Amino acid sequence: MTFAYDKKTKKPHYQVRHGDIHEEEFEEIFAGPMVVIGQRGPILKAVGRTFQGRFLTVVFIRRGGDHVHVITTWPTKRTQILLWHREMRKR
Repeated sequence: MTFAYDKKTKKPHYQVRHGDIHEEEFEEIFAGPMVVIGQRGPILKAVGRTFQGRFLTVVFIRRGGDHVHVITTWPTKRTQILLWHREMRKR
């Protein structure tokens, strides 16, 4: 897993606005079920859940195999959480 970096702060892009998100949470998100809620070319936007039950929206690119390049992430909004639950009931 790699991360997009902010040029000014030299931090991963998601940390610029959401410093309370930890790198371990990404592994949890990608290990569990995710719901893709948007796609533009190779860029996917998906909602996932951490082992602690926290929902995050992640924008990323799949780079073959298990490798993903995370562009950014943020805490998920209520409407997207409801969508995740609806999709999980279908599975």
